[in-house]
Amino acid sequence: MSKRNIFLLAFLIPFSIVAQSGGQTAFSFVDIETSSRVEALGGSGIAIFDNDVSLVQTTPSLLNPEMDKAIVFSFGDYFSDINLLSFSFSKNIEELGVFALSLKAINYGIFDRNDENGYNHGEFSANDQVLTFSFAKQLIKRFTLGVNLNLLNSNYDSYNSFAISSNISSTYYNKEKRFTSTFLFKNIGRQVNSYTSINESLPFEIQYAICKELAHLPFRYHLTYNSINIFDVKSHYKLRSQTNTDSGELELKQESIAKTALRHIVIGGELNPFRKSLSIRGGFNFQRRFDLTTTTRPGLVGFSWGIGFKVMKYRFDYSQSSYHLSGAPNNFSIATNLSTFGF
Repeated sequence: MSKRNIFLLAFLIPFSIVAQSGGQTAFSFVDIETSSRVEALGGSGIAIFDNDVSLVQTTPSLLNPEMDKAIVFSFGDYFSDINLLSFSFSKNIEELGVFALSLKAINYGIFDRNDENGYNHGEFSANDQVLTFSFAKQLIKRFTLGVNLNLLNSNYDSYNSFAISSNISSTYYNKEKRFTSTFLFKNIGRQVNSYTSINESLPFEIQYAICKELAHLPFRYHLTYNSINIFDVKSHYKLRSQTNTDSGELELKQESIAKTALRHIVIGGELNPFRKSLSIRGGFNFQRRFDLTTTTRPGLVGFSWGIGFKVMKYRFDYSQSSYHLSGAPNNFSIATNLSTFGF
């Protein structure tokens, strides 16, 4: 079997385990980003083509030879003392392609086990993990195809579930024009072992993004359109009620098509002053803004920012994302390349 046929087989296998549509989705934690850089850009970075290996947990086609022996550790201080941890390592194998191994873990902490009458029966814990194997290969000039195989495990007290999923993406990268575009098919898969007797689907999603670095300014912008497969992504809990002046009945105020379309968009920018080791980032997520703001105090909900800098052989990144007035998660990352240490 030729190397190309082997790659096509790896590409097609995930479609054989695609879940049926319908029902509520499980394993939504797989969409929580741990990359400081991605969070700073509004929560999406699927079209950034460089040597940042933290991007490949979501988008395998971003794997490229520049990531050979790259390694990154990330930590997230999420809501209510929830801790996020992640790790990624990549290796380039000549003529085969670029491989990566990633692990993401979420610890929700310890909870009191109380019954319906309020009596305490001890404590229990809750946690999730995602183990990811990634592979990408440049098939033709400027075009890379990548696939992730994700093993998802979830434990909530006595309830546990296991699932297999995949992210498949294709990336076009034009180095001369400093332009990148990516199509991503995210969370293709199904539960192998469910929490109860009811099987639930995974949060399948199709995304498209473009990234462009300006020719005469050290600035790169990133634009993503999420949930291509579902247009109506608005939250029904945010629909405002109003009284009909003619009938006196309470009615829901419908959202405009334009606003619903904006919910799909995430915009981000990255400034690299003097094209040196310092990066200043910012982003805006329309969906977060529309769903999580309060009428009286919208604040900076939906906005995010971050900074990255290099010290000797290490790269440090920090971000803060404003999801709600009640909290703004912080993410930290440290990355390096083992080849600089002689490995």
